[in-house]
Formats: sequence, C-alpha cells, structure tokens
Amino acid sequence: MKIAYLEIDGVRTVAMAHTDGNLYSIPRLLALSGAGIPVPGTVLDAAADGTALANAVSNAIASLTMSGDTEQAIVPSASRLLAPLPRPNRILAIGRNYAEHAKEQGASVTEEPIVFLKASQSVIAPDEAIRIPEGIGRVDFEAELMVVLGSGGKNIVEADAMSHVAGYTVFNDVTARTMQKKAQSSNHPWFLSKSLDTFGPMGPYLITPDEVPDPHDLRISLTVNGEPKQDDTTASMVFRIPFLIAYLSRFFALEPGDVIATGTPSGIGAIVPGDIVSVVVEGIGTLSNPVEAA
Repeated sequence: MKIAYLEIDGVRTVAMAHTDGNLYSIPRLLALSGAGIPVPGTVLDAAADGTALANAVSNAIASLTMSGDTEQAIVPSASRLLAPLPRPNRILAIGRNYAEHAKEQGASVTEEPIVFLKASQSVIAPDEAIRIPEGIGRVDFEAELMVVLGSGGKNIVEADAMSHVAGYTVFNDVTARTMQKKAQSSNHPWFLSKSLDTFGPMGPYLITPDEVPDPHDLRISLTVNGEPKQDDTTASMVFRIPFLIAYLSRFFALEPGDVIATGTPSGIGAIVPGDIVSVVVEGIGTLSNPVEAA
C-alpha cells in the first residue's frame, strides 16, 4: 500500500494513494466495506494492519468504481498532505553510507556505520518550505531513502531485521554545512547542524514492504530547480538495511516509529532561498520543497 497522512478541515486522517491517481479516505472506505477492521489513526497503524486492510480498502474502491460512487471516499482537493510521521520517535541517521559521497567529503568509508541523531521536530511535509535562517552559512541538500520501523527490539538478528520494517519513504537530510564543518573541526557532534527547524522534509507516502521487492535496487536522484544534482542507486549503500537495523539494536532497543535515514549519494550541494528541491526514490515517490529565508 501507499499510505498517506493528511489533514482535512483540521482533522488528521490516513488515506490510500491508489493507482487511479486519487487519494481515498481509509476510514471512509472501511465504513463502506463493512469489513470490521478497526480504523487506523496513524500511518503506522495502517501499515500494521497489513494485508487485511489492503484487501478491504481495495475491495471497497472496486465496489465504488463499479457503482460510479468513488466520490464518496475520494479525499477533498483542499486537504493538506503531511509527512507520513510528522514526529517520528527518533531519527537515526547514517553518515557516509555511499563511498562516492565519503570521497567528495574528503573522507573514507568507515569499518562500522557512522550514526547520529537528527531532531524529530525538524520534519516537515511535502511542499512545505525549508526555511534558512539569516547568517547560518551554506545549507546543503541530501537525498535519502528512509526506513520506517513498525516494531522494535533489542539484539535483532540480521536475518530477521526486515520483519521489523513498516515501510519506506523519501527524506531530504538538509544540513547546515558551515555549522557542521565548524563542529567537525572542534570534534563536536553534528546534531545542531542537522536539526534546525524545517531541515527534515519527509514524504510523500509510506510504501509498505510488499510493494518494494528490493530496497537495495532503487534509483535515488535529486534536482534543484529541475537541474540534476544527485543520481545513484541504493545498491551503492556501504551498509545495507538489515545490517543497520541489527547493528543499531546491539546498543539500544529500537522502537516502533523509529526511522533510519540511510545516507546520501554523492553530488551534494547548496540550496538558497527561491530554490525548489525535489528528491525522487524509484517506486517510493517524489518529495518536493521550496526554499525560503526564515
């Protein structure tokens, strides 16, 4: 399923992005289906309901299509698309997970993953503005595939790691690069340079694992004002998703709603007010955000 989280007249709800191009209200579809499935309140709830929910909403859409009544469940155009997880439990980010990106940073690939935190309140929705404070210095884009965990655990074995994945989304790990370089030169953490308000665009949807046969075979690209900047595939990851989940769970218990930003390919560069940044991950979606001065 492609699951959306949105706001309609001030009320947050979940929807399904259908192949016909429409967003359908999942609560409305369940009411029409009579399937007896509890209405999910969040994207994670919807993902957890899995096949039963997918079948119920698909059957309801088919029935409405045959009767010509799809308007009953189509989300109004005035609705506002939110990030799939507006406040994830934790953003666990992986640095230098693409060898060419490490090289362009003047660094080498490490023997173990570089892990850092990014503030959850940095997350913004598709089409919401990345706001750059005055005097902050250079700010960069970083296109990433994001893994969303639906279940947690400690000391997860690599062979079981993918069973903890609720789905995938697109992420832009916006970075105050001047701040980061200054922190690095003083051996300080990267947290502040990664965590400014609006520096975490996420979306547009959560794609459940059944629709992503191989998350390590997806093209990932980024444009600024339509000009190509990054273009690679997730096959270039140094540390793959099962390893990352197992590795992180060695040190602390992972929890539902944790998200893993899996690193960015080479080609990073600056953004300035007036730009439009678009990240595309094949099969996952397109995430676009304007850039404004704060």
